Amino acid sequence: MNEPFRDFYRTKLPHIQPLGGTFFVTFRLADSLPQSIRKVLQEEFNWLHKQLLMQSDYTPDKLDRLHRQFFGRYDALLDKLDNGADYLRLDAIARVVADALHFFDEKKYDLIAFTIMSNHVHVVFALHPVPEARPAITLDKVMHSLKSFTATKCNELLDKSGRFWEHESYDRLVRDRNELHRIVQYTLQNPVKAGLCQHWQDWKWTYIKPEYNDFE
Repeated sequence: MNEPFRDFYRTKLPHIQPLGGTFFVTFRLADSLPQSIRKVLQEEFNWLHKQLLMQSDYTPDKLDRLHRQFFGRYDALLDKLDNGADYLRLDAIARVVADALHFFDEKKYDLIAFTIMSNHVHVVFALHPVPEARPAITLDKVMHSLKSFTATKCNELLDKSGRFWEHESYDRLVRDRNELHRIVQYTLQNPVKAGLCQHWQDWKWTYIKPEYNDFE
């Protein structure tokens, strides 16, 4: 089943993934969010979306705000739930993910910031544009590489098999520097907002590239 709002996002709006674009991506562990909760969120979103489309003053900005509102609720639920998969709370598992995010830095993307929570990951990066003669570096390809590699390594460490990550991810194209600043702040402050620490610097699995320190 798709993430809440994801099927709508793919079919009702152009799913923009420009080459060289900067993206905010959230991906989570399989079985980290009960299907019943996802269903309720999806149904509520679908109803509000229909109401929005019927408004005479409908604008794409209003739809964007609706998406952000529901993503915030979805993310807050991931922070609060304590009865789903939470393997990323283990240092050895979080280290695999952090190392993989760093490994692809300057190879496939410019890594800007990330935070690894117990059941999900927020990451911000700018894809590398490539010459036309070479295969394009797309967001889907990058996420497939990250998830495939880390799933294999983490399952080995956990002595388990089967899905490690939820198939779908939430991604958002960052449109300008102001939005990038807001999203980097959101990423860094996630453990603070979840009540896990007082300052984001205290969270072991939060990172920002030094040249972006003015975004702190």
